[in-house]
Amino acid sequence: MQMEDTSIRTAEEHRQALQQIERLWHAAPGSPDEVRLEKLVAAVEVYEARSVSGWDDKQTQG
Repeated sequence: MQMEDTSIRTAEEHRQALQQIERLWHAAPGSPDEVRLEKLVAAVEVYEARSVSGWDDKQTQG
């Protein structure tokens, strides 16, 4: 089984992830949709934390 990349890098990807979360919000426990929902929520949390803190991938590149 191939892992799907749920990293969010842009404002557009963030917007799309939020839309997907809304559609998946009432996913059945243990379902593939619930797994997808959990991954999306985690990715959004990381993206939003980076956005709020001003963290930028370029800052880690020497």
